[in-house]
Amino acid sequence: MSEGLKQQKQISIYNLLIIDESGSMQGIYKQALTGINETLNTIRSNQEKHPEQHHFVSIATFEGTGHDAVKLRRDRIPIDKVSDMTAKDYNPGGCTPLYDAMGISINHLERCMEDNALAFVTVITDGYENASSEFSGSAIKELVSRKRESGWTFAYIGANQDAIEVAQELNISNALNFDASPEGTVEMMAKYKKANSKFAETISFKMAAPSVNMCNMGVEDIFEEGDGQVVKSLANKIFNSKD
Repeated sequence: MSEGLKQQKQISIYNLLIIDESGSMQGIYKQALTGINETLNTIRSNQEKHPEQHHFVSIATFEGTGHDAVKLRRDRIPIDKVSDMTAKDYNPGGCTPLYDAMGISINHLERCMEDNALAFVTVITDGYENASSEFSGSAIKELVSRKRESGWTFAYIGANQDAIEVAQELNISNALNFDASPEGTVEMMAKYKKANSKFAETISFKMAAPSVNMCNMGVEDIFEEGDGQVVKSLANKIFNSKD
């Protein structure tokens, strides 16, 4: 597997955005929608800058309860063909089935991905889980842990909570807090776009190594330290918990 990847020097990267569409997002939905589309532009730029990377985009939104609580708005679309999100795609209302959104969308992507591909999963929410019926927090932690072992990268971006603590509970090392205001959302999206570019640059660097191990392709420090005290804060919590 690794030798084949080394020889072709090409890799497919699946960008999965899991976006909170609950009612509390109503006050910042315009900024969130704009930020999502700007992120798509960043991914397009990443592919142009790193031609060995072939980026695909999936976007899942979540709100409410029941079978329709998680909606797959875009499903593994090549970045050069994906259309921007519009108000028809994103209309906040309802509660927050965070665990179900993560479990359903991650499992779907895993089933559909080819071998020797990577995934970058980002969760953006302004509140805590409060409505899942299919997945528990422990099940999501187990799922995230298993996929990180195979080289997937995860990021958790949260408001109205300690996002670093919530991320730690789900075994996600990249985390960012943001203020759930129009200004705070714009600032958060700017930091996320920068982190997205850093992810692509890091993958390109790892691809240039003499040998490529897919299990080591995950990126654990996509946010700048000043953008949310991400890696060191999380590492300190883990270290202190062992005392």
